[in-house]
Amino acid sequence: MSGLVLLALAVVVFVAGLVFVWASLRDWPRLPIILLTLTAYLSQYKYDVGPVTVRPEQVAILAVAGLLGLRLFLQGRLPFVSVPALYATGWWLALALGAYLHAPDFGDTLRHIVRLALMILGYVVTVNLVEREEDWRKLVSFLYTFGLLEAAYGLLAWLVYVSGIAPATNLGVQVATSLPVPVPYGTIEEGNIFGSTMGALLVLSLALWLHPRGIVSRRASGMGIVLAGTGWLLSLARGAWLGVIVTLPLLWLLYPRNARQRFLHLGILLVVAPLALLLVLAVILYAPPTVPLVARLQTLARLEVDPTFSLRTMRWSLAWQDFLLRPFIGWGPATFEQLHGLQRSRPAWLDSLTFKALQEGGLFGLFFLYGFWATAFFSGLRTVLSRADSPARGAVLGLTLGGAVLFLAYHATDATWLAFVWVWLGALVAHPGSVWRKERR
Repeated sequence: MSGLVLLALAVVVFVAGLVFVWASLRDWPRLPIILLTLTAYLSQYKYDVGPVTVRPEQVAILAVAGLLGLRLFLQGRLPFVSVPALYATGWWLALALGAYLHAPDFGDTLRHIVRLALMILGYVVTVNLVEREEDWRKLVSFLYTFGLLEAAYGLLAWLVYVSGIAPATNLGVQVATSLPVPVPYGTIEEGNIFGSTMGALLVLSLALWLHPRGIVSRRASGMGIVLAGTGWLLSLARGAWLGVIVTLPLLWLLYPRNARQRFLHLGILLVVAPLALLLVLAVILYAPPTVPLVARLQTLARLEVDPTFSLRTMRWSLAWQDFLLRPFIGWGPATFEQLHGLQRSRPAWLDSLTFKALQEGGLFGLFFLYGFWATAFFSGLRTVLSRADSPARGAVLGLTLGGAVLFLAYHATDATWLAFVWVWLGALVAHPGSVWRKERR
């Protein structure tokens, strides 16, 4: 009986796959975009197959890559590879070479190499899904819509949990001794990554609200500000907080359409910034710590006794020592745990984008990884400054500065091993008028 059930299930999956392929090729690229952007927010869900952990985003990347390859084959075309993709590939090659030469357990490291290859493939697939401006609008629209749904679900899960309606059911809430209150993570891997994701969506929402022409209405972007902003605050993710706080002045400087207005905004910023800094310092020093948000903010004034920060600095010190032993080509991905075992009863794990890049890929790995981020940001900044009248300007500005939030926040909790950032930066690089997109013609 179980054999018949498995056979029936296999037939259903096969038929569903054929239907999906047919529907995707007929209405290209809507369904592939939906699959890729939706699963980018589902990193919390995973299934272990032996030593390998499979996530929906990985299955989606392979499925969409297969569809894209089939479509390109039928059209007699090769996939488009942009300059940022070359940098990303160089980073991956540095990691793979480091693992081959230096990893204490290459077999264990190999699965991490494959996982990162899938992430880069996800970036390449995202860029190649965009052939027309309409395709890019669909990509950004679905990425933004699913992001707001993720924010709403995370807030709902948090409300259900803290209200006691379902205290024994964890729908997407993180409880930790280092946090004053439970924090939401929704369907994303954990609270810090949820916070950085909400921070990026908050900046994108602000940019879309300031430039209402284009992807979404001002009402929708206003809702995004409320949802993503609330999720960003409730995450209590200090890295995400600082990422947004550092990025907001850049949004203030860049969103005006002409240089004269930007110069005026710079003058206002120079006056207001010291006052804002004094206000933040006053909150840190004098506000009552009974409010969880205030209590979390005040930990920034005593990082030397903060257990989470002290653990991070200890890991960074060990990573730096590893880097000095292998300065040019590092040890390979996920070798930090192999080298250092358990720390405070937990597997050693690097949470800083830069220290992780140095430890795993050495100077070569860091060069290529930073090159990838820099070339992606360059494409966005160039369009924002040179195409002031473009209806896509708000979305491009939001994707660029949202990417900056992710870059900064990932120095507290790195998430380059998950698909979201690769899809986000793929959408940025593929925008209309991108300096790298022009190479496609």
